[in-house]
Amino acid sequence: MNKIIFLDRDGTVIVDPEDERVDSEDKIKLFPDTIEALKYLADNDFAVILITNQAGIAEGRMNTQDFERINNKVLEMLAPSGVKILKTFMCPHSPEDKCECRKPKPTMLFEAAKEFNIDLAHTYMVGDRASDIMAGINAGTKTILVKTANINVESKEANFTASTLIDAVKYISTNVL
Repeated sequence: MNKIIFLDRDGTVIVDPEDERVDSEDKIKLFPDTIEALKYLADNDFAVILITNQAGIAEGRMNTQDFERINNKVLEMLAPSGVKILKTFMCPHSPEDKCECRKPKPTMLFEAAKEFNIDLAHTYMVGDRASDIMAGINAGTKTILVKTANINVESKEANFTASTLIDAVKYISTNVL
């Protein structure tokens, strides 16, 4: 079995648009190092699970079919890296919904661990927001904050802070659990 890494999608793998909602295919833009970073993971026998909050669904800006179409386009754009993306777990709720799946709650990571028989203590959750870091901590993973979307974001709780996704994956490959 491959080693598993949990990655936040918007703001970590793809650029978070100004309105923070990737609600159409024309808003999908990879960071300059995304393919290189995912290729690095693939070359080091890591597989990826995407973990993403999608409040745009609760807000009526898109529906789950729109999300699936957009996410399939993201996966198509990531394919040249050669990394195996096992699945995308998505929360369709807004913060006001007080659901059980929205990060920082660990539900999506727990579901992934159950489905793919993952020992969470031997994985990393990588994301660009404090909620990503807290979801990883709440699930028992190691965590990396990437400053891809917001260079001013901080998290004292993160195990490591990286300026780019490639820096994060290089750290992971040298600090495999």
